[in-house]
Amino acid sequence: MKQEKATKKKRNALDPSQDYPGFFRIITSYLAQYKLAVAIAVLGAILTGVGIAVMPHFIKYIIDDCVTPALAAGVSDAEKAAYMKMAIFLCLAYIGTAVGRQITWRIGLFFMLKALEGVIFKIRSGFFNHVQHMCMRFYDKSSSGELFNCIMGSPMANIKGFLNQIVMNVPYQLVSFIISLVALLFYDWLLTVILLVIAAAMCFVNRLTRRKIRRMTKAYLDAEAQASKYINDMLHGMDAIKMYAIEDTTISTFDRHLIEMKDKGVRQTFSISYATMKSELVQFIGTAVIYAVGAFSCIYRGVSVGTLYAFLSCMGIILTTMNGWLNMLLNYQSADVGMRKIYDVLKENTTTPDKEEGRAHNIDIERESAKRTDKPCIAFENVSFAYDKRDIFHEFNCHIGFGESVALVGGSGSGKSTLTKLILRLYEVSEGQVKLYGRDVRDYHTHDLRRSFGVVPQAPFIFYGTIWDNIRIARPDASNYDIIQAMEIAHVHEFVNDLPMGWSTLIGDGALSLSGGQKQRIAIARAVLKNPDILIFDEATSALDNLSERHIQASMEELMKTHTVIIVAHRLSTIRNVDRILVFDHGTIVEEGTYDELASKNGAFRELLDGTEPESELTEEQKAAAKK
Repeated sequence: MKQEKATKKKRNALDPSQDYPGFFRIITSYLAQYKLAVAIAVLGAILTGVGIAVMPHFIKYIIDDCVTPALAAGVSDAEKAAYMKMAIFLCLAYIGTAVGRQITWRIGLFFMLKALEGVIFKIRSGFFNHVQHMCMRFYDKSSSGELFNCIMGSPMANIKGFLNQIVMNVPYQLVSFIISLVALLFYDWLLTVILLVIAAAMCFVNRLTRRKIRRMTKAYLDAEAQASKYINDMLHGMDAIKMYAIEDTTISTFDRHLIEMKDKGVRQTFSISYATMKSELVQFIGTAVIYAVGAFSCIYRGVSVGTLYAFLSCMGIILTTMNGWLNMLLNYQSADVGMRKIYDVLKENTTTPDKEEGRAHNIDIERESAKRTDKPCIAFENVSFAYDKRDIFHEFNCHIGFGESVALVGGSGSGKSTLTKLILRLYEVSEGQVKLYGRDVRDYHTHDLRRSFGVVPQAPFIFYGTIWDNIRIARPDASNYDIIQAMEIAHVHEFVNDLPMGWSTLIGDGALSLSGGQKQRIAIARAVLKNPDILIFDEATSALDNLSERHIQASMEELMKTHTVIIVAHRLSTIRNVDRILVFDHGTIVEEGTYDELASKNGAFRELLDGTEPESELTEEQKAAAKK
């Protein structure tokens, strides 16, 4: 357990604060975990940069020290042969430098890719780990489509693209840039000054465009996030779309999102291309000026042809490098906007934080202690809670004993399901305490707390995979016998045996091929397999037919003998045999008692019974009590 928590904590290399620390600070915090790989990659890049910067100078010496002297008047054949040998030697040295440059580049590339992909992995893993541990209030206001887009869409793609540029190109380009610039100063000061003026002009033109591109990039990412949110909602609601025959409406709405993305994408890409074009235009004009001044220098200032060639080659390295850096700065704007979007999620704090390491209570010890001292299994003490501005509980009190089966009934929004969510600490109470085994649920690690419960929700989620895997997910270390037994208790075999591959049948995303009742039986099998101390059935039989309901009801009643059971019920026929029924109305328990006791009164439960239960389902005793 401690190792697992340490791993979770380690995944997020940066502890987010309220202020955005900047793109490079975040990235360097992740790169720090790959120091050796980065060091080897940088060394390889330095050697590559040296090779790139040195190679043009071989041509200078071949022209000035071999070709030009050999063509001079009065040179003997023996001297020409010596010049030729020197030229061949320089050519071989040129080839050797090129091969060495390729080798060092490949080595540096391998280690830099390890570091780069490691950083991307850490960001994605840390992001997913963070959202997994967020509270339900976070998910109430966050779209799963936006979260998915944030980590797998353009924001991460922009970050990865920029990192590819900076870690693959900048180290070797920086070395070759410095060496080439120093060489130019030795070759000709006038040409070097003109080159520096050109470089300054390129930087000025680039700076004028960056803010506009940043604004356009943010607009595009916002449009993409909205489109991702919409298509995620529509894909999950496909059954409703079909039922209401609103395909045309959803298509036209999605097309509007796509058109907005297209228009903003065109403007963003064109702006980047236009900014690049302006920088390149300055570069072309400057190159023409250099050629003209270079020709003048060779004719009137005594500069050699080899020197001019070497100068132009080094100038090409410098201007190409600068143009790449300027384009990279434009891409940085996109990467920075993407990182801000990710960071905005990472800086969100959960409203249900865990206890500090070593301070959480052991749930097994507390359970045994509560049994010995006759404390209730679950207790609500003066609890107040609200969803945003909608109040649910105010100074609410309730107790559930060990081994007791309790049904929660009442109208929609009366607080029944909210009570179970507060027990599981999916939400935090505003005031008061929710206690499990005599301890505030905040005194336990949330992971340990929730593992003590088996929950069958009203709309269970079925993961993509086989039916077997969907049940085993509740307890991965369960034996085959335990899984089969859980299936039998939940009557899963009744429909599994009719499937083409039995429990190995692959079911789609959300189990769209299964009926609501079949999904609920899988969820019940999960809860049974988990074998927790407390079972929560939240409308667990609402989607079952009468025959299946009777089977599940028998299973639930068998579980009531050995477990503490909480049943959130709408079909009141399923709770006849519970120990106690709590009737909710606007966050208050207005009645409590057994089924027969409440059915014989003219109270809130009787009104629910009259409104939801067919009279034929009542026993003769209940009918007589109702008449009285």
